Amino acid sequence: MRKHTLYLLLAGWGLLAASCYDDKSTLQTTHIPPVEIEVPEAIASQLTVVHNARLDITGIRITKDGRENPEELTYEWTVSQTDNDSEAISLATTREFHEVIDLPISSKGYLFLLTVTDTAHDLKYQYKWTLIVTAQFNEGLVVAYTRDGTTSDLGLIMHPQLTETYSGAEQGTVEKELISRCNGSPFPSAVTHMLYTYDKTDKKNILWVSTDDDLMRVETDYYEILGHKEDAFVYPPGKLDIRSLLNTYQCTMILNDGDIYETLLSRGRISTPVSGTETMTVDNGVVSAHSAPGSTRKPSTIFYDREQGKFCYGYNQTFYACGSVGSSPFDPGNAPGLRCIAGGISIDNATHTLLMRKADGNHALYTFGNYSASAGAPAAKLIYEIPAEANALIAEAVSFVFSRFDPILYIATRSAIYKVIFTTGSVNFDPAPVFTAPAGEHITLARLYLQGYYAMENYDGSSTLPSNASLAWSSRAVTVVTSKDDGNDKIHVVPQINFGSGQLDQPNALVFDGFGKILDFTVTGLYK
Repeated sequence: MRKHTLYLLLAGWGLLAASCYDDKSTLQTTHIPPVEIEVPEAIASQLTVVHNARLDITGIRITKDGRENPEELTYEWTVSQTDNDSEAISLATTREFHEVIDLPISSKGYLFLLTVTDTAHDLKYQYKWTLIVTAQFNEGLVVAYTRDGTTSDLGLIMHPQLTETYSGAEQGTVEKELISRCNGSPFPSAVTHMLYTYDKTDKKNILWVSTDDDLMRVETDYYEILGHKEDAFVYPPGKLDIRSLLNTYQCTMILNDGDIYETLLSRGRISTPVSGTETMTVDNGVVSAHSAPGSTRKPSTIFYDREQGKFCYGYNQTFYACGSVGSSPFDPGNAPGLRCIAGGISIDNATHTLLMRKADGNHALYTFGNYSASAGAPAAKLIYEIPAEANALIAEAVSFVFSRFDPILYIATRSAIYKVIFTTGSVNFDPAPVFTAPAGEHITLARLYLQGYYAMENYDGSSTLPSNASLAWSSRAVTVVTSKDDGNDKIHVVPQINFGSGQLDQPNALVFDGFGKILDFTVTGLYK
């Protein structure tokens, strides 16, 4: 127990002492038994409560002259923004505290104060805490799923390996039907894409969620739908056909019906397609993107334009087509006859890498070098020729995953995941799978696991998770969806082992089920 005795003279006492000088000696020699407040160590300095949940404070021992809770004591619990806040809010006048806290969510915390008044002597005694008010839901993996094949809903997976501030059950917690619970009904149609981002104007953690006929913004404190497509676009497109949602530096990039939109995080609405992209096409909807600042590297996006036969790039709502420079090993501004299959960041967390199918039917990885804030068009780095024996697997793949910190490409087919390790002068395809779908199940989707905040702003200083031993799965695990009968789906988070080897530790994967059919998944975070 932590014992605390702090008493404050009321104004009346001060006046009495000043005006009754003849009685001063009596006042100085009269012993006033102090009130002692003893608080359990577990709650001695900080209290945490979920917003709109009840905070229960018990176990506090309050004594005066050896007596517990004598009748001359009164109690008041108050809360304020700071120690000097003159507008403290009175929450209760009971000895124990059992009240619902509806204060705004705050990770910085409030000043929470218990004041005990000794009415026999007009003395006040106080004990102070920092009160942290958290959201009901933490960061983690958000899963879009359907049980009836028509409507869809969202679930949230929280686990110590995946969630920075999670303090629940060791095996993790899965919350389901988040949209139904907050909005009264699920999405009326199936989710097609999701993306976690942050609204820097309203200071909200946000999910962009698309369906075939809608584009919604959903806040992640309670999963309330904040707006639909009519609210999302300043000028609604003639046809809604979301093909991709991506995080780029300080922006959200949206591919819709062949058009390229990129909107700043400080803006709540999407304007018109980016000026200058009217003549650009994104082949196969594939974009390699990162969200690191320009002081770290530019550009933030690269894609292949099949119509022009060249690569294009962009940064902060500005896009260009690469000019022909005749560079070796390839010319980004003169590369006709290719098809883009997949793209991502690889090797060193900075290299844009695009998997391309060449005119002869073989495949190669086209990579672009490191950049600085002053860099212009991206420079060709290297081409890695994929061994022909991987062609059949690439053709039937359901997903491709690039390891961000290693030169590794994972090829996920319905039955298994295979790896390709590419280094200068050497590309090795391993025909032995690193992950195999459980018996009776097949793989439908695979992505690299990135912790939420880091996925939204992935520069070196944006997250402590990659260097935190207990949370080192960020950027070091592959998330895989497997399905049985297209309705009993599971999501596996499979860690890498022996970094650089491309091996996956399937026996020690985290596995979560009970969703029905999984449509998509993403991460959500707590923006700091």
